[in-house]
Amino acid sequence: MRARLEVGFLLLLGACATTTSADIRRMSRDGDIDGLVAAWDGAERDTVRVSVIEGLSTHATDPRARSIVLSTAARHPSEPVRVAAVRGLERVDGDEATRTLVAGLGDPWPSVRDLSRATLESKGEAPLSSLEEAAGSHTNHLVRAASLQLLVKAAKKWPARRSDVERLLLDRTRADDAPKVRIAAVQGLGVLAVKPALSLLEKVKRTDDDQLVRVAAGRAIQRLGADAAPRVVVAVLPLKNDTGDADPELARLGGQLREYVAARLSGAKVCEVVDRDKLDHALEEMRKVGKAIYDGDAPNAPEIGYFKLANQLVYGSVQKQGGQFTIVLNRMDVSTLELVPGASATATGYRADLEQLKVEVTERFLSRF
Repeated sequence: MRARLEVGFLLLLGACATTTSADIRRMSRDGDIDGLVAAWDGAERDTVRVSVIEGLSTHATDPRARSIVLSTAARHPSEPVRVAAVRGLERVDGDEATRTLVAGLGDPWPSVRDLSRATLESKGEAPLSSLEEAAGSHTNHLVRAASLQLLVKAAKKWPARRSDVERLLLDRTRADDAPKVRIAAVQGLGVLAVKPALSLLEKVKRTDDDQLVRVAAGRAIQRLGADAAPRVVVAVLPLKNDTGDADPELARLGGQLREYVAARLSGAKVCEVVDRDKLDHALEEMRKVGKAIYDGDAPNAPEIGYFKLANQLVYGSVQKQGGQFTIVLNRMDVSTLELVPGASATATGYRADLEQLKVEVTERFLSRF
């Protein structure tokens, strides 16, 4: 009796090992779940596993077929097999299938992430509640970011969802610790043209720790339209003495020019100017930990930006070549660390002209706001 059982078992293994694609298609067509399950258990190659998963997914109402497809989509170690299973989940309804697809948004394989996203999108409104939950609390930041992106698309398609999605985008913009998620959130606010988010986007553009988030916030502000132009908040830094002369008068000129530029910008109401005491406090804190105000010729914008004072920096230098002095004023966007196009101004003259140069360069600079 035992010998017969062993022979039967060996025959079954041999049949599974030699199962062809034609056999699997026949079993799928005939609804032979027993045969498909046996073929799955005996498969030794990924090509066979893919074919079996495709067959099982066409019979997803069967509990055994459904279980194999779900478990394979969630954790099979082979990329093509997992992709086939995720594709099969398009035919599987229910919370477990949705959870598996949502988790797939953070899969290590990009192909699985992309297919999970497409499959969720194909299911209409059914997964949206799960996506909202994942966007707010899933431990994988890739899942949170992708969930937000899918919800933004859903909000455009189903307006009744819009208010919930907007609240979620605002929350993730304020609170998420992953830059990728904050980028997705601010981009969503721009796509949905959430005008009440303008002040928050301005703050993010000025103060977020991540440069790519700041850039994304700036672009979102632009999408809100010309009537939603961002408020420019400027910090005027002390000018750098690049003359090579240890001249107290030139040192005073740098401070005087800083005060003059700040006063003219504030008086012209072209921007908001950061209070000098606040800025000086930030600069003093930098000095205490050995941070320089200038990194070469440019301001140490990342370090200054840490204090979240302004979205633009005004800085410059006093230079000397031969007997001539040149005063240079520049304006930098903190979010991009790039000069504002066309904003720089210079004035050149002799030492006796320094007071006049101070006025001249400031007026040129002001005219370019």
